[in-house]
Amino acid sequence: MAIVKPKGKLATATAEAFISGAPDAAPTAKAAKGVMLGNKRQITLTIAPELLAMVDELAAQIGQSRAAVINLAIRQAIERGLTIEGLGRVG
Repeated sequence: MAIVKPKGKLATATAEAFISGAPDAAPTAKAAKGVMLGNKRQITLTIAPELLAMVDELAAQIGQSRAAVINLAIRQAIERGLTIEGLGRVG
């Protein structure tokens, strides 16, 4: 009977990491972007200064934060749909 050194978990994990890093490795699920803050994900948003001014004005009128107004607008667009010029109603 031959004496065989058992494979350790570290060696297996290292090998798997090496194999999965190969250019021809099977694609993996994309990692979610942004930082988790509680039950929400923080993202970066680029917005025109004029539009941001209108968002801030609306937020002040209704006593909400900028983030709350943007979240509400996104939710309403998803739930009610959008009308996009050239495409019509979407969603």
